[in-house]
Amino acid sequence: MDLVREGRPQSPWTLYPGESGIFDRRRRSQFYYHAHEGASHEAGHFHTVRLFPDHTVHLIGISMNEAGWPQALFTLNLWAIGDLWATAEQLKRYARAFRVESAKADPRLLRFVNLMFGAFQPEIEVLQDEKAHALEAHRAVHPNVDPFEDRSFEILSRVEISPRTATTHPVPITSSSSP
Repeated sequence: MDLVREGRPQSPWTLYPGESGIFDRRRRSQFYYHAHEGASHEAGHFHTVRLFPDHTVHLIGISMNEAGWPQALFTLNLWAIGDLWATAEQLKRYARAFRVESAKADPRLLRFVNLMFGAFQPEIEVLQDEKAHALEAHRAVHPNVDPFEDRSFEILSRVEISPRTATTHPVPITSSSSP
């Protein structure tokens, strides 16, 4: 968290390291960090995003504890991040291809975010399935409510993690430019 904030104190809702975060246009991947005011369950979180010419797709959030360790992974509803819908299969494919390389970021920060996708690939894929199931369940219970606009329906799937028990799974890097 100190690396992404570049030594600056944390201020709620401020995006770090800047409004654009860190992105890799060639791999169509981006991440940024921020914290919510009054959040007691975490110190802050990283958002990871797949970039498209006209929109973004949120992949996962990485929740950080006060000691600076990742503690959970989660997915969000569309209204919370302002992007477009993608199927679970598309999201899994985008997550497998996620990687950021940038001369504008500390290599340790890049390594951390990229390793999260390798170490927790199975959990990330399960989260995408659980997200789709949560949306289906919401539609069944609330047939007249658009689940993507329901402000009470924010975190669609979440899993607690521990870096000490993570297993690294190779993530192939693809150069495909098709969504």
